[in-house]
Amino acid sequence: MSGETLTSEKITPDMMIPNLLSRHPQARPVFNRYGLNGCGGQLGPVESIGFFARTHGVDEQRLLAELTEAMRQPVGAADDSKPSVADAIYRRFFTAGIVLVLTAGATWGAWLLWQIGIRGAFTSISIFQVNAHGHAQIFGWVGLFIMGFAYQAFPRMWHTPLAAPRLAAAAFLAMLTGLVVQVTAMTLVGQWSYATPVAVIGNVLQIAAILAFAGQLAVTYARSDKPFEPYVAFAFAAVGWFVIMSVFTLWHTYQTMAAGTREQLLWYVATYQAPLRDLQVHGLALFMILGVCLRMLPALFDLPAVPQRRAWTSLALLTIAVLSEVVLFIVYRWTQQHAWAGLMWLSWVLLVAGVALIAWPWRLWRPMPSTEAQFDRSAKFIRAAYGWLAVSLFMLLMLPVYQVISGIPFSHAYYGAIRHAITVGFISLMIMGFAAKVVPTLNGIDTRTLSPLWGPFILVNLGCFLRVSTQTLTDWHPAFFAVIGLSGTLEVIGLGWWGVGLIRVMVRGKREAAATHEQTGPRPASIEPTHRVADVLNWFPATEPVFLEFGFSAIKHAVFRRTMARQVTLAQACRMHNIDAEAFVAALNRAASAGETCGTRTDRSEFVQLNVGVGA
Repeated sequence: MSGETLTSEKITPDMMIPNLLSRHPQARPVFNRYGLNGCGGQLGPVESIGFFARTHGVDEQRLLAELTEAMRQPVGAADDSKPSVADAIYRRFFTAGIVLVLTAGATWGAWLLWQIGIRGAFTSISIFQVNAHGHAQIFGWVGLFIMGFAYQAFPRMWHTPLAAPRLAAAAFLAMLTGLVVQVTAMTLVGQWSYATPVAVIGNVLQIAAILAFAGQLAVTYARSDKPFEPYVAFAFAAVGWFVIMSVFTLWHTYQTMAAGTREQLLWYVATYQAPLRDLQVHGLALFMILGVCLRMLPALFDLPAVPQRRAWTSLALLTIAVLSEVVLFIVYRWTQQHAWAGLMWLSWVLLVAGVALIAWPWRLWRPMPSTEAQFDRSAKFIRAAYGWLAVSLFMLLMLPVYQVISGIPFSHAYYGAIRHAITVGFISLMIMGFAAKVVPTLNGIDTRTLSPLWGPFILVNLGCFLRVSTQTLTDWHPAFFAVIGLSGTLEVIGLGWWGVGLIRVMVRGKREAAATHEQTGPRPASIEPTHRVADVLNWFPATEPVFLEFGFSAIKHAVFRRTMARQVTLAQACRMHNIDAEAFVAALNRAASAGETCGTRTDRSEFVQLNVGVGA
């Protein structure tokens, strides 16, 4: 590239972001305007410019034009964006969600399953323990991941900073404290006189956190100039269900814990527990996942975009379905008229139709369209999740048929199997798949260098299959109780395997970001042999051609810059390559000085002349 200036280098959609930013750090503010803040460290995520444009909703040609214009700025042009607590807010939510699912969530649920299996009855354990476990799963596992993802992703999709980012940290503290307090108090019913009021206090803290979360998202979106697309409507509908079901949970928790007799307790559980789960599962979780998928699956996996009219129709059908199944069940319990229960089947038909309108165009039973997407470690989780959603909805439609065949008016086993197929099979696999895709990207780690996660994928799917099948079969023979506990254990091992790996990725990204900040420090007046390779490249990007001319071709790779280049000094690098350190450092200082003066790349012929007699 003899005589080329920084502005003459042509950038393409296929160019990797770390490679561009390593040579042109002045382009970083352009990416930050469209949501790169806090993503991937100093050099950004390991993804192409075109992929960034698709996932962040930026016109590709507009982005390329703005990047080209930014490259005309002096090399020393600084990024004036300030670090924010919102840049990595997801880490605390995701970490807490993993800890909760591996303690009070899935692990406790597996222990309860073993007790059910040993005693041979689903009613053999305390309803308060079941509800405490369920609360940890919905508000801890699902709720925390939804909040963490929304705080991180939605402002970037809308190209605007999160409103009141410190409030997000406060919301996290309130949510986590409330969860721990409520779940603990729910398990102490009958043993502690203050259990009920303490549980209520915990629930109030969670409601406050959820209201703060909802308000922040609303204000953040209002500040953007983005149109009100279907995926936004799905997301805000999910947040609305989140608020409603949290208030409903407060009322239901108080009524069950304060029930004076066993008959009162059973009435509240039989009448309101199923509608509450519908709001949590079909309302909050299903709406949020479908909204995110509408926006992200076409960008991530080259799937066809769902037409807006089709998506709006789906939203209307699903809203009617959730409202009607909740209201009809409560009316049925109040009146004891089975006609109301029969109408619920129509609600489930609407539910299936709404999901099909969105998911059918993706043809997820077929391989992903592109070869890269087929081998993406997240793709199998997404496809399997929608398979389990189909199983759950099919079983729901077949509930009247099962009642006739089994002769059981209401089968706790069959209904629980339906719930498990959607909560673990669909919701948990979607969380695992999206997190496995998004978290490494946010931490600047190439997913191709990580485990494909086949172990967790197989274990969770196998556990879910055993749970759904054997739980249903307990209606037909008690022998199946003997193996039901194994399903939960397999799921916990799979979730633990995946969760530990995800936490390690987040810790690694945080450590590398801190190391970069610590090592780089303020830019010196001149380059010395004791300076590290990565620091020199960060301080003086115009020195990159010198490194290449002297034979350091590895600096072209972002992975090298994040690893070896941070540890090796210029003097050590010269010794390893048998290069005259004095001549090399002199060439670096000339290039740095030339870049400071005119913002251009020094002529290649100059470096060739400097290399004469050096032994490069």
